[in-house]
Amino acid sequence: MRIDISQTQLKKLLMFLLIASSFGVQADNQALKELESWKKNTIQISNSSGNFYTFEVYVADSNYKRKKGLMHVESLPRDSGMLFKFDSPRIASMWMKNTYISLDLLFIDKNQTIIKIHNDAKPLNLLSISSKLKVKWVLEINGGLAEELKINPGDKITFF
Repeated sequence: MRIDISQTQLKKLLMFLLIASSFGVQADNQALKELESWKKNTIQISNSSGNFYTFEVYVADSNYKRKKGLMHVESLPRDSGMLFKFDSPRIASMWMKNTYISLDLLFIDKNQTIIKIHNDAKPLNLLSISSKLKVKWVLEINGGLAEELKINPGDKITFF
């Protein structure tokens, strides 16, 4: 198969593709830039095997930040995450709208105990993921990491 295209048409097509692709980069850069202005916290998870895992997390502690979450972020360092903090314990419901990366959702009660883990939440999925029980925090980390690190319900979170 042969496609005939003039140099002018080819230049227009390349310019269009260059401009179109820059929008995605700008959105990702803007999302990361905004996150950098958020409060950060260091947390540690201790699992039942006696191992400790430290994460540097962005804190979503307002309605705006809880709605925004990790939307439009295209990658997350292995030891990073997002901690959704609620004023009082509640049944939390999460979704993956405009979230481009797979995440593990760790639901944490007021005693800083993980009570539920939703592994590998699918990017861009609009289905609700519920804690089913009241939680004070929800921690999002890279998808598959909870299983890899053998983090389970019953494990504890420590805040620094």
